[in-house]
Amino acid sequence: MATFLQHASESTILDRASAGKRLSASEILSLYEMPADEVIAAAHAARSLQTDPEVGTYSIGGNIDYTNVCVVACKFCAFYRARHQDGAFTLSIDQILGQMAEIVGFGGADVLIQGGVNPDLPFSWYIDLIRTLKHTYPQVHIDAFSPEEILGFEKLTGMHALEILGRFKDAGMDGMPGAAAEILVDEVRRRTSPTRIMTGDWFRISDAALRLHLHNPWVSMVYGFGETKADRVAHLLALRAQQDRALEAYGFGFAAFKAWPARIEYTRCDGDESTMSPQQIAAQYVQEVAICRLALNNVRNHRAVWRTMGFGVAAQAMRAGANDLCGTGSINAINATMTAAGKCLPDLNRDLLDNVKGCIAGAGFTPALRDPYYRVIAKN
Repeated sequence: MATFLQHASESTILDRASAGKRLSASEILSLYEMPADEVIAAAHAARSLQTDPEVGTYSIGGNIDYTNVCVVACKFCAFYRARHQDGAFTLSIDQILGQMAEIVGFGGADVLIQGGVNPDLPFSWYIDLIRTLKHTYPQVHIDAFSPEEILGFEKLTGMHALEILGRFKDAGMDGMPGAAAEILVDEVRRRTSPTRIMTGDWFRISDAALRLHLHNPWVSMVYGFGETKADRVAHLLALRAQQDRALEAYGFGFAAFKAWPARIEYTRCDGDESTMSPQQIAAQYVQEVAICRLALNNVRNHRAVWRTMGFGVAAQAMRAGANDLCGTGSINAINATMTAAGKCLPDLNRDLLDNVKGCIAGAGFTPALRDPYYRVIAKN
């Protein structure tokens, strides 16, 4: 009888979730204990209701890491360097313009500008950077910095995030991603990096950007730091609540969500990934994509990542709730991990684009090029 009642309860939860209904914290937590294939099927059904069921989207863009010098020194980061450490770099604005030219030359319509919290760069340098990029390439959508970097600018200048972001917007910045989130539970954050931006500041700064009508292209969850599943659920619920507030107050919020496992093999961080096989990591990732789709019923677009997971696993994620495949751009944390592992970063070329579109088609969807606002430009 108990088994029958449990199965009935699970079916009810999945039926509600697949129809886009909101789940409670306990219901989301219970998804981790249900058969993964049933959770994945429910997530795919929810995705099909919330987005075009025939289409998988992608974008053509790039990322520019302007510096890896950072004073935050997160234990889990393979990207950052101390000021005088081997491998530390800070690009000149001319060098950044050169990278921008390569992205635009390939047809890139958006760019992500991020780096470390570098105290040696004056605030005026950042304003000049954004103004120069927008003046030179007015057609390119510029998403820049992270809540962590904005917090660094607050400490550098004494200004509030609203004023800082307002100045960047006036200079030509179009959006700020919801980066530096990882797990938005302060206990987890203190353990992995005591000097990392805490939850209150992360939400404060993210909301300031939304209040100024700066685009938020994505928000994320990076898991595998030894946090509990309840911590992951708390993270998702906090993002869902912020999305509710933003949609009510501003009419828009996080444009998309993506999750991926922390890759900590080459960092100073302890976590649980080292005990898992590649197959277990892949299975867990696909399950997380599905759970996140069902938990975040107010975030329309969910993204699959391929750089650390591979195109085969990303294709599975496209059938587990994701409707968008991370395109030709990336972020510094992922690139640094791949480099540390001795892997070559994929060049921005036709073969890479073909692989992106092939992954979407292999998952059973029509590849569709989108703009930075997740509007379809062309199906191909």
